Amino acid sequence: MGTQERLDKWGIGKYFDVVMASAEAGCAKPDLEIFTMALNKAKCKANEAVMVGDRLDNDIIPAKKLGMKTIWVRQGYAIYQSIDDECKRPDHIIDSISELTDLMQEDR
Repeated sequence: MGTQERLDKWGIGKYFDVVMASAEAGCAKPDLEIFTMALNKAKCKANEAVMVGDRLDNDIIPAKKLGMKTIWVRQGYAIYQSIDDECKRPDHIIDSISELTDLMQEDR
């Protein structure tokens, strides 16, 4: 099952204009190129985009470097990560992907 199908299954696919996975992009996080490709595909600036990810090192930190808003889903590997520097702090922290629905509705 692909990323878009998983998001649709969770009932949150409609909140994403662009979904990009490294397998489709030909490069992998934390390489900034995958983020830049997603921004170009969405035709938006970094400060108009939100990165939702479960890893500080691969998802949150590179997205913040570009100026994207960030949502850290603290599950899986992420439960072992901690914020050791304020520049790594995401805009929002949630413990379950199901919490995205409420968070996305607040921001719209």
